[in-house]
Amino acid sequence: MLIFVSCLLLFLTSLALIGLRLTQPTARFAWLVAVGGAMLAFASVFVWLAQMPFEFVLPSWQPGVLFSSRVSFRADGLSWPLALSIAALTLTMLLTAVARPIIANSYTWTGALALGGIGILAVTADNPLTLLLVWAALDFTELAAHLLAVEGVSNNEKVVTSFAMRALGSGILLWGNIVSIAQGSAFNFHSMPANSGLYLVAAAGLRLGVFPLHLPYSSESSLRRGFGTSLRLISAVSTLILLAHVPAGNSASLTPFLLAFAAVAGLYGGWMWLRAPDELTGRPYWVIGLAALSITSALSGNPLGAVAWGCALILVGGSLFLASVQQVWLNRALLIGAWSLSALPFSLTAGAWLGNLGFFLPLVIAAQALLVAGFIRHALRPSGRDTLDSQAGWTRTVYPAGIILLIACQILLGFIGWDGALQVGAWLPAIIASLLTVGLVWATPRFRILNPIRAHWVKGSASSRMDEFYGSLWAIYRMFRRISQAVNLTLEGESGIMWTLLFLIIFISIMTQGLP
Repeated sequence: MLIFVSCLLLFLTSLALIGLRLTQPTARFAWLVAVGGAMLAFASVFVWLAQMPFEFVLPSWQPGVLFSSRVSFRADGLSWPLALSIAALTLTMLLTAVARPIIANSYTWTGALALGGIGILAVTADNPLTLLLVWAALDFTELAAHLLAVEGVSNNEKVVTSFAMRALGSGILLWGNIVSIAQGSAFNFHSMPANSGLYLVAAAGLRLGVFPLHLPYSSESSLRRGFGTSLRLISAVSTLILLAHVPAGNSASLTPFLLAFAAVAGLYGGWMWLRAPDELTGRPYWVIGLAALSITSALSGNPLGAVAWGCALILVGGSLFLASVQQVWLNRALLIGAWSLSALPFSLTAGAWLGNLGFFLPLVIAAQALLVAGFIRHALRPSGRDTLDSQAGWTRTVYPAGIILLIACQILLGFIGWDGALQVGAWLPAIIASLLTVGLVWATPRFRILNPIRAHWVKGSASSRMDEFYGSLWAIYRMFRRISQAVNLTLEGESGIMWTLLFLIIFISIMTQGLP
């Protein structure tokens, strides 16, 4: 029931903002309502600790033959840290909104609150049916938001392509459910067949853009730092939770190939993140890099590592992407995120490399070092941004509090609250990754190849072989669409009746050929 309470607080606050916008468009306390609801939801997630683990199950659907699984949610040592991260990100997005140019936008806050509630439902989903339903709501929300935000045919096509890949990932998970039922076994997260892990990894990889490697779209809009950050990160974490349920006994022959693809994706994401001109341009690569590390942890039989990288994605990344003003001490405080990403003992990601990665370990350590080095470079951003000096006094207090909230959650999750807390972990790979990170930070300003430059290939709109591949798919789609339109025009025009009679005569003649 506590899961429902936390989500209900976010949803009711979202509805309250809509009511205020319709009845009192000039109300000055809308932001206070939004922050108040988010604070209550954030505090309610801590109450879960008193009863974990616990479940919230909805009534069974009928007929029972078709719906063998009920819609249910579960709070435990794997879902709680992700739910806390989503609640913290939602609250931070609202607190830091005071420093952005456009603050009076309750519709944006409404979307962020509703998105936070959907995200908590996704990470607490207890079976594939529940997760598929939440994914559908999240995908349509993201599709509508980005179609309204982007401009141009090319960007619209990228949004639709991303939606299609996400739908395909959901279809893979649904297919795994069908195969499992056909074999007479239940397809749920607690008694899942060992060979079903590939369905989970494939579904997550497709939805995250790792299998095949691609950038979903380049979302260039005025809302991309606030609501855009919440949408990108919550959507990614809502998929990463699937990796926490990959069966430990999964020993399929395709696992090494998937590990290789994930390692390459991690290296690519880390390299592009390191060289991105700014943190928002590099945000898609941040998501790809952390998602790849999460997939490698899941494939190595370490669900704690998959959850740890998911929390790092949303807490460490959120603190950086939502920081929109220049404050020296706050930028230095962001460097705590480097410790959270280091996998050193008692850090957020201390349990990241407890699995058996074999000869793929050097590759994922290199990817981790690239991501951490890129984070340090973006955190120590150069001057030239807006400051809080011209803002009101309360703004200079509220804005830093939002960023510090995410940093505090990073430290907190390293010690209490979930199964990955108080972990010493694999300290040797963590030290190697840390030393490699120090070397990259030292070499970045000294070697041109590591220097971030505003090159055309850094931007999300750049053309690449993957873009050409998806462009060819669009060309095939347009060809079939033209054929379909030609057939429709032929059958629906003035001669449509004649064509219908002709097809009917041909059909009757074929059916009567075998008759005496």
